[in-house]
Amino acid sequence: MEILKFGNRIKTADGREGTVQEDQETNSDEVKVMIDGEETASVLKAQDLEKIADHL
Repeated sequence: MEILKFGNRIKTADGREGTVQEDQETNSDEVKVMIDGEETASVLKAQDLEKIADHL
């Protein structure tokens, strides 16, 4: 899977959508994501995310 970058739009395995908040670090399997409708960012496993757009 490609490295996720700040601003990428993603979809979680359970169908929620959100925006990547920080570039995914090399050799890291975690990504900081702001899920639409939530008030705080979450750290999620990259393998559970699908990139749906490059940026907002």
